[in-house]
Amino acid sequence: MHEIQQGDRALTTHLQELHTLAETHLTNSKAAKTKKAYGTDWRLFVQWCRDHSLESLPASEETVVYYLTFLSQTSKASTIKRKMTAISQRHETANYASPTKTPLVQGVWNGIQRTIGVKEVGKDALWLHDLRRLVHVLPPSRIGIRDHALLVIGWAGAFRRSELVALDVEDIQFTQDGLIIQIGKSKTDQTGAGQEVALPYGSNPITCPVRSLQEWLMEADITEGPVFRRIDRHGNLYNRLTAQSVRLIVQKYCREVGLPFEAFGAHSLRSGFCSSAAKAGKTEHQIMKQTRHKQSSSLQRYIKLGTIFEDNAASGIGL
Repeated sequence: MHEIQQGDRALTTHLQELHTLAETHLTNSKAAKTKKAYGTDWRLFVQWCRDHSLESLPASEETVVYYLTFLSQTSKASTIKRKMTAISQRHETANYASPTKTPLVQGVWNGIQRTIGVKEVGKDALWLHDLRRLVHVLPPSRIGIRDHALLVIGWAGAFRRSELVALDVEDIQFTQDGLIIQIGKSKTDQTGAGQEVALPYGSNPITCPVRSLQEWLMEADITEGPVFRRIDRHGNLYNRLTAQSVRLIVQKYCREVGLPFEAFGAHSLRSGFCSSAAKAGKTEHQIMKQTRHKQSSSLQRYIKLGTIFEDNAASGIGL
């Protein structure tokens, strides 16, 4: 972790307070999840170096090359890249030059990417027709009503699972046109500037995000606090759902309708919206406005999936 040097002179009480506050800001400069991942990656590198009698700090470029080559046998390119970042940041924190940025290491890294590929393998998209199938098998119980709202809101808002379970009643505004949902911190908004997501009334009542949420809040008599909560078999409400719960709920109903449930997860709601919107002819700008993507490159794989059969050379040639 970075430290702010105090210098040789003793700090005044006021400066000491500022120093402590600055250290707090520095600690908060990265999301807790990111810091945890980097910490784990660094500890694994240190242990690997010990096992092979190599120095981890500072590490030589040869040591890093050996480590990357070792990782390439079992890890994805994205995982290796994150581990390289952890090694680089730990060195720079300790005032050493990063061994990951040398021509030798970068050359090996480029070769690894060519060998194992950089394609990300994610969960399958849950298309709109699949969402309708899931909604049709929901039980007429309090759990079913909650899951109905969760699935439809998650899909229509292209929410990440962390955003979905973090929703509070205070974040929601009902209007004559639909819902306006205020999101606090998220993956692409770590500073908490906030983002608004508008969900209009749906033309089909069973996949209407506004009606499904109204029904859930009325059924559970929720007027404040977490929107999506745990429910026991007797229908009693408890604390907020976890992000992991969203994956389990999606997979539960995918299994019930006969979809290969292992291929689906919480992200299937978000990717399903993107793909379906692209297939329906929505522009990239319109989709990004709903999904809060910061870069169009992150959205391209969904748009490609949604439009892969549009203007296809193999169509209309008599096959």
